[in-house]
Amino acid sequence: MNGARVLPLMPWENVLFPGMLLPLHVCQANHLILINYCLDSHGDFGMILTSDDPSSQQHVGTVAKIIDYQPSEGGEMTLLVTGTERFTMVELVDDDPYLKAMVESFPFIQETSRQELEDRAAQVRRLFNHCVKLIASQRGNEVQGVLALPEQTTDLGWTIASALSIPPNERQRLLEKESPGALLQAEILYLESLLIELREQNSLES
Repeated sequence: MNGARVLPLMPWENVLFPGMLLPLHVCQANHLILINYCLDSHGDFGMILTSDDPSSQQHVGTVAKIIDYQPSEGGEMTLLVTGTERFTMVELVDDDPYLKAMVESFPFIQETSRQELEDRAAQVRRLFNHCVKLIASQRGNEVQGVLALPEQTTDLGWTIASALSIPPNERQRLLEKESPGALLQAEILYLESLLIELREQNSLES
């Protein structure tokens, strides 16, 4: 995204991260109009976390690209979208028949040394693999070796964010992190907490 532009917006109850695939079932009339507009114009739309209070509307979202779609009964539609990049909402432009806003790209800043970033990435990979193996063990399965995770730290951060089972408001906080280092550090805290919880569950079951 070069400079500011007007982007159609779809508030949703989940958070889309860059690189993440997300299935959507669209049934609201204004959302269907938005999707049909994007399909006709080969355009993208922005996803923002929905809010019951307009005054607390989220201002950071993700551009969604439609990968596949399937009309369903009653005029509803099933979509598969992928997140491409983050944006910040500058101002609302219109809400008829759907939300539109002036948005700007929200790229990461680099505030962590390369070595520290790589150290955090290694810790995230280690913790994530431990958690996956414990979860698989609790379900009577076994994971051999280590999971293949992205080498690039930014891609790794968004992959882990997509995989974490945490409430939408906490996912939103991850989306708003200003740097890869801050994102990875937050994920380390989530994964350490999850690892403690899983080990406690294992000790109770043994």
